[in-house]
Amino acid sequence: MDLVIRNVRMIDGTGADTVPNVSVEVADGRISWIGEETARPRRTVHQQDIDAQGLTLIPGMIDCHEHFTGDGGWESMHGLLNDSQDVFTLKAVGNCRRALMSGVTSARDVGARFGINILIAQQTASGEVLGPRIIAAGEWLQFSGCWPAGLTRRTETTEELLIAIQEQIDRGAGLIKVGATGFAPDGTQFSNIGPQALVAAVRASHAAGLKIAAHCHGFEGSRDAVEAGIDSVEHGTYVDEPTVRIMAEKGTYMVPTMSTWDVRERLALQMRQSRQQMADILDRKDNSIASFKRALEAGVTIATGTDAGGSPARHGFIGREVELMVECGMSPKDAIESSTRIAAELLGIQEDVGTIEVGKQADMVLIDGDPHSDPGALRNVWAVFQGGRRIR
Repeated sequence: MDLVIRNVRMIDGTGADTVPNVSVEVADGRISWIGEETARPRRTVHQQDIDAQGLTLIPGMIDCHEHFTGDGGWESMHGLLNDSQDVFTLKAVGNCRRALMSGVTSARDVGARFGINILIAQQTASGEVLGPRIIAAGEWLQFSGCWPAGLTRRTETTEELLIAIQEQIDRGAGLIKVGATGFAPDGTQFSNIGPQALVAAVRASHAAGLKIAAHCHGFEGSRDAVEAGIDSVEHGTYVDEPTVRIMAEKGTYMVPTMSTWDVRERLALQMRQSRQQMADILDRKDNSIASFKRALEAGVTIATGTDAGGSPARHGFIGREVELMVECGMSPKDAIESSTRIAAELLGIQEDVGTIEVGKQADMVLIDGDPHSDPGALRNVWAVFQGGRRIR
């Protein structure tokens, strides 16, 4: 069905100022006209008509770091390590719907056991499963020491890593995800894969036309990943000044996933965790904020990601991630662009989505409030449109 949204405040995601009153027409799933209501061409076709006075229209939001097979919560890792393929699939179906209803119309799934996320991405693309447009990485790939052994595809040599990358490609992965950092039992950070294997992984991914993301929770491994040519630093909890400068020069994205420590801190307080556990959480929080601010000051391109399902963060709360980015120094305007246009560029889908422009897919969200003046308004989702179809 064709659609017209009238008398709406619009943030189009291009970097332009907010348009205080405009009408947007959608035909055949794409944006067909934008302008003042008095100038709108009158059509004889039947249209769904929405008077959006007092609401704000933004592009569909994009979460660059999700794990749809996980539910989040304090015991999130237990499920990720122990659930069966059937349970993973059922959880993914529910979490896809939850994300979409919150205004996330596109997403990256950056790791799932058994590569189930590739199947889920195919099913959302076909319409069999209600959810965002998903670009899936297949399995997490690591040398030992990054993630728990049962969570990932573990390799020991560069050759094994390249074989694993090719297997993800053959199965239909839309990007590759590797673990670049690790922690020793005494808490010491180390570069998990190392420069040589990272360079080989980047070359293999790029040769297949795919981007490659790196899990980065350490200074040395983050630097190695950036120098190797990785496309995005995921988490970036420990990133120093020299590394952010290289990121800015190379155009490496940062996906800060600050929801991870935000939810973990809140749950730890509720559950009255030990002083040592709280100290560890607060240390990671402080380092994450400091790294984010370094990246922001250096001009690193930042895209929004929540790590929902891969941490205690749950799906459907991208608005909180945007709030955290603003609380840590980013302007509301830039934070929304990080969640729309910039995120689309990272995913490589900017020709179709990420901004509200004529000719693009009509992925849009109506918000009750003005997120430029109050980012918390992103929680007040009034309607969600994906490809011109009203989902909520």
